[in-house]
Amino acid sequence: MSAGVVIEKAMVEDRDALEALIGRCYAKVYPGWYEADILENALPAMLRIDPKLLESGRYFKAIDDGTIVGCGGWSHATPGTGDKVGATGHVRHFATEPGQMRTGVGSAILERCVSDALDSGMTRLQCFSSLPAEAFYERHGFERVQEVTVMLGESIPFPAILMQRVLV
Repeated sequence: MSAGVVIEKAMVEDRDALEALIGRCYAKVYPGWYEADILENALPAMLRIDPKLLESGRYFKAIDDGTIVGCGGWSHATPGTGDKVGATGHVRHFATEPGQMRTGVGSAILERCVSDALDSGMTRLQCFSSLPAEAFYERHGFERVQEVTVMLGESIPFPAILMQRVLV
C-alpha cells in the first residue's frame, strides 16, 4: 500500500464513486469464477450499497492522492435479514480499484473494520465471501464455515462462502 493511502469513513455523498469502484472491481475479478449468466443477473444488485450501511459510520473508503481506491465495511445486522445475533458482526461490500489490488488497500480497510468491531463489542466477524475473495479472507484469519447461496433480492441466487473470524 502506498504511504499516501488514508482510510476514512465513507459518506453518503461518496455513493456514486463507491458503487462505480465496486463495479470496476467485480467486473475484473468475477469472470472465470462465475458463469456469465450468474454475473449478468447478480452484478446489478451487488453494486448497490445498502444506505443503512453507508450511513452507519461503519463503511470505509481508502483514499490515495484524492481518489477512492478501495472500500468496505461491517455491520452488526446480518445482510439480507437485518437480524442481530449476539456479538457477531458482518463484513460487507469490499472492493479495491483493479490497479491497486494486492497492494494492501483491502487489508488496511479490513483491519480498520476489525478494530472498529472490537471497539463495538463484537467477538467475531462473518462474511459471505465471493469465490475469488476466499483466499483474501483466509490470509486475514477467517475460516471457511460452509458454501452458501446468497439471495440477491428475491430471485437472484449467488454462490458464496460463509467465513468467520473469532476476534477475542
